[in-house]
Amino acid sequence: MLKRLTLLAAMGVLAAACAANPTPAAGGSTGGPAPLTPGAGTATALNIAATSHWVAEERLMPQDPILALVGTSGSVDAPVGFYMTCNPANGTITARLGKQPTARVGQTATYRIRMGVEAKPVEGKFETNPKSPDADFVFPLASVDVRTMAQLDMISVSTDQGEVQWAFVRDPATAVQAKYVASLKDMAAQSRDYMEYCNPK
Repeated sequence: MLKRLTLLAAMGVLAAACAANPTPAAGGSTGGPAPLTPGAGTATALNIAATSHWVAEERLMPQDPILALVGTSGSVDAPVGFYMTCNPANGTITARLGKQPTARVGQTATYRIRMGVEAKPVEGKFETNPKSPDADFVFPLASVDVRTMAQLDMISVSTDQGEVQWAFVRDPATAVQAKYVASLKDMAAQSRDYMEYCNPK
C-alpha cells in the first residue's frame, strides 16, 4: 500500500512538471504556431526603395502618357521595373511589371496585387521587353486601382506561383519580404497628373 501511494505521489510530481514545462512541438514551439526560421519567406534580390521614385509625363503622340517607377536618372524612358501607359482616346491603362522570366514570353497568367486587405487578381501576358534582357508581365489596370495604390503605404505583387515578387513601400525603412523592393515616393502627386493626362480629350 505504501509503495502504491509513493508511486502515485511521484506520478503527480511528474505531471505537474510536465504541465509547467511542456515538451516543445516540432519547430521548437510550445503549442503556439511554429516560429519563423531564418530564410523563411522570399529572399530580396534587389532593394531600390531608397533610390527610386515615380514620375508622370504627358508625352506627345504617337507616344502615350506614362507613369513610371524611375531611378536616380528620373527618366521615364528608363523605368526600373514598373510603369503604366494609357490610351488618351479612351483612358485605358496598360501596366508593365518588369523582371519576369523570358521563358514565359507568350504565356498568360494571373498575378495578385495586394492593396491593403484586398489581393486583387490581374490577368496578363508575358511579353518581351526590348530594353531589357528580362520579360514584362503586361496587364490592364483600372484607374481606381491606380488611385488606390497611390494612397497606400505599401502594395505588393504576387505571381501565379504564390511568390511575393514585388513590394512597393512609402518608407524605405519598411521591412518587407519580396524578391524586389521599390518605392512609392511621389506616386500620390504624380498619379494625379497622370490621370489628368489619361482623361479622354
